[in-house]
Amino acid sequence: MKRLVLLCAIAAPLFGLTRPVTSGDRIGVLRMSSQSSFRTEQAVAKTILADLPEELSLRGFRAFDAGATFEEAQRGGAPAADYYVDVVSSAAGQRPLGGVGAAVGRVGVDIEVVVSHVAAEVRLYDGRTMQLVQRYDLHQRKAAVIPAGIALGGRSIWGYIALPFVQYGQYRLAAHDVAREAADRIASR
Repeated sequence: MKRLVLLCAIAAPLFGLTRPVTSGDRIGVLRMSSQSSFRTEQAVAKTILADLPEELSLRGFRAFDAGATFEEAQRGGAPAADYYVDVVSSAAGQRPLGGVGAAVGRVGVDIEVVVSHVAAEVRLYDGRTMQLVQRYDLHQRKAAVIPAGIALGGRSIWGYIALPFVQYGQYRLAAHDVAREAADRIASR
């Protein structure tokens, strides 16, 4: 009976241990199962998924795009890896803090101070057991002065063209920082 108790005392903690992430480990970055229909959130998710393998590689890991979702990896549909990283959700938002419009002759420009916010939940899984090892809630904010639109016209009529692609660039900058922060957290685990 004493041997059984001793065996359980030694074996039970070993099941809870996971090997620390070390340089040279193969880390597969999984694709999101369901992406939002909002264009900004799709851009954020794609940017994080594209940048994360590169950021992990810079930190000494053998990182790659697994080309599969978490569900597919659970069923064995992903290349073998020591760990898998899954970006579970991503969100993006922005708000203007102020702006100014100016016109010279027939051309006007609208410039705004915009704060963009990107958030993502990133999960690290053991590659053999698919058990959750660590979960990270990451957030980044970027503030910038950006052109929001251009106006053309004359004395009695004006036309205005919005420039949303500039705002998407703002989201991408914040998403790059989220990928960098995720790689830092995984490397320091």
